[in-house]
Amino acid sequence: MKILGFNQISNAMRLEPESFDDLYLLAVVINAGDTVEGKSTRRFRPSEGDKGEQKDVVIKIIVEKAEIDRSAFRLRVSGKIIEGRPLEFVSLGSYHTLNIETRESISVHKDEWKAYIMRRLKEAVADSKKPKLGIVAMDEEKVSFAYIKGYGIDIFSEIYSKLSKKMNEKEYKKQKEAFFDSVISAMNNMPVDVIVIGGPGFTKDDLKKYMDGLRKKVEKRLAYVQASDAERSGIREIMQSEAVAKLLENERVKKEFFYLNMFLSGLVSGKAAYGSENVKERLDDIKLIMVNDDVLNDESVKKVLDMADSNGIKIEIFNSGDDAGMQLVRFRGIAAI
Repeated sequence: MKILGFNQISNAMRLEPESFDDLYLLAVVINAGDTVEGKSTRRFRPSEGDKGEQKDVVIKIIVEKAEIDRSAFRLRVSGKIIEGRPLEFVSLGSYHTLNIETRESISVHKDEWKAYIMRRLKEAVADSKKPKLGIVAMDEEKVSFAYIKGYGIDIFSEIYSKLSKKMNEKEYKKQKEAFFDSVISAMNNMPVDVIVIGGPGFTKDDLKKYMDGLRKKVEKRLAYVQASDAERSGIREIMQSEAVAKLLENERVKKEFFYLNMFLSGLVSGKAAYGSENVKERLDDIKLIMVNDDVLNDESVKKVLDMADSNGIKIEIFNSGDDAGMQLVRFRGIAAI
């Protein structure tokens, strides 16, 4: 996430999401009654019955709903238009949906920015500098290693296979195995939990067979996708694939279940609480609060989260539409360890 600016007088913050996680966070941050301004398109019809044409516009809406469109990997923010430019292409008072993707900046205005929300945004800015996912793009000639960070692609190493069609079968096999060994070693040294391997042809499939056959393990979760080449363009292709977006989302879901299971274990030993009143009563003992995104506007929940944040208690916001969030609903949408 990038925070491009914050006007303390108008309480408007300009933000640029850099990953699917950032889009999800914006879906949590943006509430009904906020105003959001962003670029969009509107169909302009100069006369009745005219088919019209799409025009680029900048629109500000009063938010009624913000939700993630998982099929398109974007954020949809819907509401009534209150401002727009060019004005001749905008119908004030009509309803519109801003479709926000990564790398698209928006301006969000709130009556009040809660401290725990500000902290979460700052954490997202810091997280954007850490590697979230490893990418290996390979073909017969070389392999490129990269990290997906919040701000984009970081290619940190390349290895060349040194394979030649002039080699005899034995030499070729020996060199190919040496190439694969160096790839495996490099992947084991990548400080990530998940690596996506992609490329053209069968080289990535041969690597998988080699690792499976000799039981040479990479201590990471591996996924395989198709890509056009082993260059930056191939890495970008892998990065933008549906498989990568789902992997990143799954990592967040896995973390949510880890915290939820800690909470469920704590219920047995008395080291857990749920419901805003019970959590409020035990704030002095609490280390972590889990809260569903759909209860963030509840006044009793807001008070608890404000007090928790001022006490330095960690707050994790769950997606109420995911399995972990659905389980948290049973505990009134807020629970603590």
